[in-house]
Amino acid sequence: MGRKVTKGKKTKESILDEAIKIFNEEGIFLTLSAISKKIGITSGGITNHFPTKEHLFVGLSEQYENELNELTSRFQFGPELDFSKLTSFFSEVMDIQYKHRSVILFFSVMHQSQTIMMGQVLKTWLNRQTRLENLANTLVSIGLLEKNILEPKEFAVFRFQYVNLFTTWMVSYSLYDSRKSFQSMKPIYLEGIFRVFEKHLTEKGMAQMSAVSLA
Repeated sequence: MGRKVTKGKKTKESILDEAIKIFNEEGIFLTLSAISKKIGITSGGITNHFPTKEHLFVGLSEQYENELNELTSRFQFGPELDFSKLTSFFSEVMDIQYKHRSVILFFSVMHQSQTIMMGQVLKTWLNRQTRLENLANTLVSIGLLEKNILEPKEFAVFRFQYVNLFTTWMVSYSLYDSRKSFQSMKPIYLEGIFRVFEKHLTEKGMAQMSAVSLA
């Protein structure tokens, strides 16, 4: 038998599902009071589960991370990996990021004084760093990237570029390209992310990368 879902849990999940839609469409600066009116519940109905807006965004970020983790758990970082499969994986990651875009935008404007949210970011950062290390090691082991990417300084630079492009593309889209559809801009952002690998490609990697379609 499946686990019984309590009424409180259903209400909490319903608030999160509605809040992400509203923040995505109307911006991240809405107050809890405004959100409650748009959802159609009292302010207390929200603060009972999320005392502050920061707590609400922690809940939204957990939904975002859960979807990313579910996707990543299905992805194989093994010898069968190639840039075509990696392209599909990155594309799905971007779809999840777009679905939860207000969370990423909230991350981009938060301050270190927002300790609850900072704690959430640091909690997920270690997992992401391990995933990236696994990815780089796999691509080296199957002959697509040169071993020098694993040198501490080289990897630090690669990680900086990769992490920034894979998160701030959403900020760039919101500021400069929002009049265009996400699907029309997605291939451009994907190519930008993949160019981070160019410096470290082997001949085999170059041949494979050139054959990949990002459209």
